[in-house]
Amino acid sequence: MFRNGRARSEGAKAARFGLVGAAATLMHLVAAQAVLATGVAPVAANAAGFAAAFGLGLMGHYHFTFRAAGPFARAMRRYGVIAIGGFLVNNLALAALVASGRVGDGAALATAILMVPAATFLASRLWGFAAPRAPNERP
Repeated sequence: MFRNGRARSEGAKAARFGLVGAAATLMHLVAAQAVLATGVAPVAANAAGFAAAFGLGLMGHYHFTFRAAGPFARAMRRYGVIAIGGFLVNNLALAALVASGRVGDGAALATAILMVPAATFLASRLWGFAAPRAPNERP
């Protein structure tokens, strides 16, 4: 398993991810709920919220959470893949919740937004913001 120093480092990284993720999730939720309040469909409101929060998540995770040493453009492309994948899962959950008719649009939106963060952390940690391997290093 991890030695104490490495466990603390991973714990600190997870805590920083939580802070940035909470800020980005809050921005996503507030923006999406604001758009939803104008009468826009939940899936479109969700897309607007995602767009509003993407830059905050990218910059926060690159500079603060993972303190990435690799090129920013590489991290941006990878984070984009991760974020869009999370958004697709989020939207599928949202569509299913709305179609079920069991919860209101606002509750469905909040539930769908909160479903993805743990998987996003793992993907970001292991791939999105991972330092590039040296050319002679084995995978």
